[in-house]
Amino acid sequence: MNSPDVTTILRLLSDKSRVTILDILMDGRAYTVNEITSFTKLKQHTVSYHLKLLTEAKLTTVTQYGKFRYYSISDTITPELFEMLSNYSPLEPTKSYNQHFAKKELKQARTCYDHLAGELGVKIKDFLTSENIIAENKSTNDNYIVTTSGEGFLKEELNINVTDLKNKKRKFCINCLDWSERKNHIAGALAKAILDFLIEKQYIIRHSGSRAITITDKGKLFFKENWHIILADN
Repeated sequence: MNSPDVTTILRLLSDKSRVTILDILMDGRAYTVNEITSFTKLKQHTVSYHLKLLTEAKLTTVTQYGKFRYYSISDTITPELFEMLSNYSPLEPTKSYNQHFAKKELKQARTCYDHLAGELGVKIKDFLTSENIIAENKSTNDNYIVTTSGEGFLKEELNINVTDLKNKKRKFCINCLDWSERKNHIAGALAKAILDFLIEKQYIIRHSGSRAITITDKGKLFFKENWHIILADN
């Protein structure tokens, strides 16, 4: 039996420009070639070429809306692979204050595809486990289950219906090793629902072309008073 040719994927990920494009798409949103170009120092035709290769390898997908083509991460496997490789990769040297500030922002709070990562992501997972909202699970492929009291908490406080989440065709709540914190945050349907809630309430704000998350003043107050989470200011 022939083995999978993993060198194809490794060659794609060995190019810094393609990694930059994937990192942009790791915020879980879809962008046009023009938008991706505006977030980078690359030429438009270069971005188009790299997206063609990434799409052929099924790392990204393209969807046509009218005359515009939108590129996004193809599935949840790609961000899991990207985050895993990040844990084994050295950090790039900081060459300016802007780079230093951007790194601090990413470390504090960022998106990892469709869920939260960084210090905030890890502390949310710690809060959920310490308050017995989620508990370790050894009977299925999911790392965690929601407890009975946790189900009530999620419905009453976050308007999250656990039954609906479990019916989705994806993992419910799993560990995802955080490259900056070297601890687990959570991924899966529950983690996405929590991210959506925090954005809807404007406790956090996303930025186009960056995975960094800004925590608003009312978000800081919410995390401190309700989830006992205090984050250092940048």
